[in-house]
Amino acid sequence: MVLVLVGGKSDCSTTLDSESSLCSGSSYGNPAPSLNSTQLWSPEQCVKNIQDLFDSDKTIHSCYLCSKKGCTNTCTKSKFQHAWLSAKNWWLLYIENEGMYCIVCKKHNMKHPNNQRETFSGTPSVRFKVDALNTHSKCKLHSAAIESEMLQEVSYFHQEVTKKREVESSVLQMVFSSAYFLMKEFIANKKLLPLLDFMQKTCDVEALRYFNHRSARCQMEIFSTIGQTVKKEIIKKAQKAQAFGLMTDEATDISVTENLVTYIQFYCQDTGKVETFFLSCQDVLKKHRSANSEAITSLILEELKNCELDTKKLTGLVTDGASVMVGKRSGVATRLKEENPLLINIHCICHRLALSCTDTNESIKYIKTVETILRQLWQFFENSPKRMAAYLKVQTDMKNIMLGEEAKKSVGKRLKKACRTRWLSFQAAVDAIVSDYESVLQTLSQMDDDATACGLLKKMRSFQFLGALYILKDILPILAQLSKYFQKDVISFSAINPAVKMTKDKIKEIQETEEPLEKLKVDADSFTNMCGDIKWNVRDSEYLHKLLTNYTNALIENIDARFNDSMKLLSAFQILDPTLVPLPDDIGFKEYGKQAILVIAKHFYPKEGKDEVETDKLKIEWEKMKYYVAEVVLPNMPDEVKSNCTSTTPTDWFIDHLLKPQMKHFYPQLAYIAEVVSALPVSNAWPERGASTLKTIKTKQRNRLSQSMLECLMQVSINGPPCEEAEDTIIKESVNVWCASRNRRRLPKKSSNDNLAHLTEPNSESDVTYTSEIGVQTNPVILADNISDLKNQVQYAVKMLNLDASACNYSDSNSSDED
Repeated sequence: MVLVLVGGKSDCSTTLDSESSLCSGSSYGNPAPSLNSTQLWSPEQCVKNIQDLFDSDKTIHSCYLCSKKGCTNTCTKSKFQHAWLSAKNWWLLYIENEGMYCIVCKKHNMKHPNNQRETFSGTPSVRFKVDALNTHSKCKLHSAAIESEMLQEVSYFHQEVTKKREVESSVLQMVFSSAYFLMKEFIANKKLLPLLDFMQKTCDVEALRYFNHRSARCQMEIFSTIGQTVKKEIIKKAQKAQAFGLMTDEATDISVTENLVTYIQFYCQDTGKVETFFLSCQDVLKKHRSANSEAITSLILEELKNCELDTKKLTGLVTDGASVMVGKRSGVATRLKEENPLLINIHCICHRLALSCTDTNESIKYIKTVETILRQLWQFFENSPKRMAAYLKVQTDMKNIMLGEEAKKSVGKRLKKACRTRWLSFQAAVDAIVSDYESVLQTLSQMDDDATACGLLKKMRSFQFLGALYILKDILPILAQLSKYFQKDVISFSAINPAVKMTKDKIKEIQETEEPLEKLKVDADSFTNMCGDIKWNVRDSEYLHKLLTNYTNALIENIDARFNDSMKLLSAFQILDPTLVPLPDDIGFKEYGKQAILVIAKHFYPKEGKDEVETDKLKIEWEKMKYYVAEVVLPNMPDEVKSNCTSTTPTDWFIDHLLKPQMKHFYPQLAYIAEVVSALPVSNAWPERGASTLKTIKTKQRNRLSQSMLECLMQVSINGPPCEEAEDTIIKESVNVWCASRNRRRLPKKSSNDNLAHLTEPNSESDVTYTSEIGVQTNPVILADNISDLKNQVQYAVKMLNLDASACNYSDSNSSDED
């Protein structure tokens, strides 16, 4: 049996059974019918319904089954006329030796409500007359079948709309999660749409096809909303605190923009811990002509105002110690103290340690010479791929091992740059040169035709230089350990003095034992065999002993000079160490802490009158606190905290104890001071990390990031939780904020010709004013007058700046959106 299309488009013709034979007969030459408003199905739908409803083994004739093969069977055995299969009767189907069927009625199994007859649906009609066809097409059963089919079509679209509404929330969460991932992993914002398309097509996430907000503006709003949501959560926590401290520093990015990176530290009421967060990144020179103290102060106050943070709660400020920050007359700290006299200004302990090391290197001439040689040696190899390749080859040859290309990259070590502005860089440079000292000398000796190589070789091939390296190799790790300790996430003032004291003791121990020189004496023979100029002699030995003594003494003196000038207020805070409180039976118990309490009271309650009452309350609380510490706190303090065997100092443990709700009820003044001390930052390492993050985000390829977008990206990359933890908190809140920010319905599209006609004929009778909600308006069309004004402005600028006019033609194509 054969199923052949008739009357449909040739490219839509389909054969139902490949094994069927074709109908034959003379051609009537009927043209293919076209779809009209009364036709429900396309040719493909008709064929599919015939496949589902009728047996393909039978010979079937239909409007869309006979056209392509030219089937014009006259059906002489019956009175059926093949010409009845037309576009008008698209529903008609004839089966040879049976009769006529209606495809629509057959599909919906239509029956007469009175006699349950199924003519044209369950049973074929054998009344082969045109009147029978017209009667059926106008009957109520046929109309009911068509209505049912139309309702099914409508219900399909309804299902799509319903499904879209059901998955709308989950789709937005998937999109926002993808954007959050890009922000967290430092990937360009413009990769969002390719990532969504990849997820939809490759990962079979079909629900993403319902996401229609794919314009550049919507993408920008998504990233901004996520960043603002992260910042809003932090601000909510900071607003609950009674005191907070700021850490700020300046950083220049790839676009030569000077940014003010600010962090905030406070005691979080929700978690019961001291937490540090990134707060803002501001363009210093956007509204100011220079990065002076006035500009920095105004930016800090502006940010606090925007975040609705009370300046009276700003009790701590830590900076790098630059004069613009800590100047006594007009520094940033001085200006902020005018807003809040309770502000405590701290010079960063990491910078102080770095300055003490730099001062020592400056005071010891030969140590400064060694530093210069190491920097010149790094430049000599780093600026020449040929020299670097020769150096790495010498390393491999001297180790007498056969390595693959990947293994050579792992074994071959490069020299490090000694830079004073980078912490720990001097130690890295010394370790690199000591570990491959022989390879460096061998490589320089092979380059005897290079004057620089010969000069470096002459300086390095001496016993004094080698001895200085041994001294630095033992002392610099001690300083590096202290620097890393100071760079911890949260460090309190109580941990500074113990760490500094331990470092000084280790340096004194090296001075007394002369351990570096003893190691050099043992290794001297091996260096003599390699180079005859390196020999142990009395004159060089005495010089190295003197160098070791002078270097360690200068280092200890500079550390004391930088760290012993702490304020009386910070020294007074030491009464918060419970292990220093005498027992009630001791002689000094009654007088302990009275002077310190007066210093603290003078800072926090400087005014007369009401502040005098608060001072008296503080004194009374301290007298009660001493007994509480002796009878309750010390017996319950863990032994590991008492013996300083953990990272938590006794002061930190006691401050956490004071900040408990029940303690605030009995000791409100001391609890407030404890919160101020806990929120007091002492290290500026966080803004340094923020500067590194800034440069990682704003690269050469993303140098046009706007300041607001840059801050949002930094908020997520620094403050945002891991991607797997952000779904239930940041993502859901961001979706809600984004949906509530504006009505995101689509505007009806209008052709550009309609817009131009509306603009050129404002007074015509057919002029129509289009209005829409402000939340969904698109960018307006640029008027011809505006373009003319822009051209005039450009020409004026060219004339005033004496530029080439041919190279300054205005063009819309030159503009591009920011990332």
